[in-house]
Amino acid sequence: MLRFPDTLACQMAVSIPQVAHLIEAAVKVEPALVSSESDSTLSLDTRLRRLVYEPFKAAVPFTASLAHPYLIVIDGLDECEDKDGIGEFLNTTFNFFDENPSIPLRILVTSRVERHIQPLLLDSRVKLLDLGNNTSRDDVRMFLHLVFEEARRTCPVIQAYIRRRGSWPKPSQMDALLNHIDGSFILAATLAKYIIHGIGPSDSHLTPIDRLPLAIKINPGLDGLYIQTLSRAQDRPYFHDIISTITILEEPLPISGIAELLNIQPYEVVHALVDLQAIVQVPGTDDIPVTFYHTSLRDFLTTESRSKQFFVPPSFHVRLLTHCLRCEMRVRRQYPKLDLEFGRQTVAVQYSLEYREAVHWKNGCNASGPTELATLVQLRREMLEMLPDHEEEGGCCDLGSALIALFHQSGMASHIEESISIYRDFLDCHPHPHPNRDRLLSNLGKAFQSLYLRSRSIPHLEAAVPMHRQALNLRPNPHPTRHESLHSLGECLFKLSLIRDSIAHAEEAGGLLREAIKLRPQPHPERHSSLHLLGKIHVTLFKKTTLVSHIEEAVPAFREAVSLRLHPHTERHSSLFSLGDSLISLFERTHSISLIEEAVPVLRESASLRPHPHADRHWSLNKLTLALFKSLDSTKPHSHLDLEEIIALEREELSLRLHPHPERPWTLGNLAYSLYTMFQSTGSAEHLDEAISLQREALSYQPGPPFPAAQVVEWHILCLKARYGLTQSISDLDEAITQARTLAFGEYPILPFRRDNRGWALKELQSLLQQRFDVTQNQEDLDDIENLREFEDIERVNDLLLTDGDNLHEDAEDCDNSDSGMDDISDDASMMSMSADGWEDDGEDCGDSDLDDSIDDGEDDESQMSTDS
Repeated sequence: MLRFPDTLACQMAVSIPQVAHLIEAAVKVEPALVSSESDSTLSLDTRLRRLVYEPFKAAVPFTASLAHPYLIVIDGLDECEDKDGIGEFLNTTFNFFDENPSIPLRILVTSRVERHIQPLLLDSRVKLLDLGNNTSRDDVRMFLHLVFEEARRTCPVIQAYIRRRGSWPKPSQMDALLNHIDGSFILAATLAKYIIHGIGPSDSHLTPIDRLPLAIKINPGLDGLYIQTLSRAQDRPYFHDIISTITILEEPLPISGIAELLNIQPYEVVHALVDLQAIVQVPGTDDIPVTFYHTSLRDFLTTESRSKQFFVPPSFHVRLLTHCLRCEMRVRRQYPKLDLEFGRQTVAVQYSLEYREAVHWKNGCNASGPTELATLVQLRREMLEMLPDHEEEGGCCDLGSALIALFHQSGMASHIEESISIYRDFLDCHPHPHPNRDRLLSNLGKAFQSLYLRSRSIPHLEAAVPMHRQALNLRPNPHPTRHESLHSLGECLFKLSLIRDSIAHAEEAGGLLREAIKLRPQPHPERHSSLHLLGKIHVTLFKKTTLVSHIEEAVPAFREAVSLRLHPHTERHSSLFSLGDSLISLFERTHSISLIEEAVPVLRESASLRPHPHADRHWSLNKLTLALFKSLDSTKPHSHLDLEEIIALEREELSLRLHPHPERPWTLGNLAYSLYTMFQSTGSAEHLDEAISLQREALSYQPGPPFPAAQVVEWHILCLKARYGLTQSISDLDEAITQARTLAFGEYPILPFRRDNRGWALKELQSLLQQRFDVTQNQEDLDDIENLREFEDIERVNDLLLTDGDNLHEDAEDCDNSDSGMDDISDDASMMSMSADGWEDDGEDCGDSDLDDSIDDGEDDESQMSTDS
């Protein structure tokens, strides 16, 4: 504040010339009045009076312009670091007005009400105006209207848009922009400048029409202010509980309500917030709600990457729920088994009655740890003892859902068994037409589902189905939670379809999920879950029926699920994987290059969201390499860089499928083929040697169906032949002959897409024997060749005798449906990799597990508990 009197005096002398000579006279008498030295002997009070107030007072009688009050505006008083100087300035000013109550002078100060300023302003001589409560949306709208009107008048791009498309911006865009600005003129000015002019070369290719929707999503850029301000108070008692509570409250509460919820004193709430008034509106009384100045503070506090130590996790919902229960129970203990008349309760108890289950349980049940859930279970047991009879049903549901959630965290069967017992007892005592029977049936069904997920006992899953059917029958359209029963029943039937290999169950599940999706239109929070599950059902039906229509329906379902499961949604990786896998399957039927081009980036993102040691990372890598190979096949010749990437991905996949992993032979075979393909491009013997070694390992495990051992043997023979061509090692020729005999006369199953393995092996065996004879001149090789030719003739005759018209017709169909020929090893490689999906058909989920263990909270929206097994 040292130069503050000089600045005021200078500006006053300019605007009121009659004051100038009075200020000059004062400075001649006391030169120290304008001293800039910090050790000046004159106080701030003295300098303000002699340089500003006394000259102004003396000039009033001689200045006609002062017939009306003269206004001094001081902007941003809180930004002055001299706290003592601020106090001295305000006290001097108050004293001057006390001495001169009729002086035509007014002072307008803008400031955040910081802790050192607030006490000085609690004065009858000060008129306080809270701009946070008086900022008009209409004022911001008027400002933007003027900005956009000028842009429409001067910008040819906007003029061209309006001629073709009509008004700009559209009313819906203006409303969204106003909601985002939330009354902040600084943000309004910043966004208006960005929309019209951009930020520089980086977005020069965008027009104002392009930048407007981007501006609606832009970060206001206040993170630095938030961190700096919150840091001032983070060591205060109860700070984290208080700021977290304000962040996730469904409706703002006053200081007294926050204190009652947290069971602390109101002064302790004020103590934690008093230094946050730059970003938090802290009212002067205990009965006015505490709010944030801008909604971006809530976004900041709930985004861990931005707020760091101030992050409010979803698990705090359950912590606040326990505070709500304790607050409510303090009242219920005084009036056990009696109704609480809502209107006569405190704001904290009213808040608990209205939001503790509908908001905080729903948002926190999936994110809480076992300690918080155990505390919640105990509180709900106590609450159940206090509830009046007609509220016991709700208390039972609340306790049962908490026990299910605790079971998922602890794995203790006693928790889920207790919840099942609670639901069954209540259902036995309250038969139809009890008004909430559907809710209890739904929760009982979900309890059985949860038990199945842990035990994998089919009777538990079978027990869930009739519970969900009964609940669905009690929830006819337009029942607000019918969609939940449709989803849950469809989920159970889908799982049973996998276990029992039942197409009927899968088709019924698909019908239920389609109806659930209709009842979960955008922006329903669980629409993504039903879409993903419907996609999985269609994939299963495609594998069982081979009808392309099923995979064609699966792809758009997964696409929409991905669009709704935006990062950092915990199941985004699962929908990405399923979408990529389905795109590959559809590509194999339609050969549309655009499908495989879409699949590659989708599967790349899926793999990136499944970093090591994610249990399903190996599946994402497997499908990504498959998509890359199919992309290569469609753009031959193969690129070395692409092949190197595929090999690197398959090496990582192999490192994640250590013996005795059941899919290790698949990866060994695929990596061997990639190395063989690389050898064909580079001629590197190292690639060929490694491929042969990997093929030997794959075959050593003697994997059974659906592993295509015959195909790996074919490749092994080709690799051995290639190496013999390089090294002339007779041992490679001997091994190739042995493998060809095994393929021709062994027990390898005939591949569904290669009906001529034996014929190919017989011809290859003869060729190999001829090569060995040319080197060794061993007559036995020639004898073997002659015997093989006789065997081929006999086989050909037998085939003709056994083949009737129907068989020929079936063979023709099989040939038409075949995706690869004998000579197209590249296509065979893709088929082998894809065949790994056979592991899914036994009822387990490969690379994609997204079973919802939903708990019915009695509200319109279900509370989801998803597991990724």
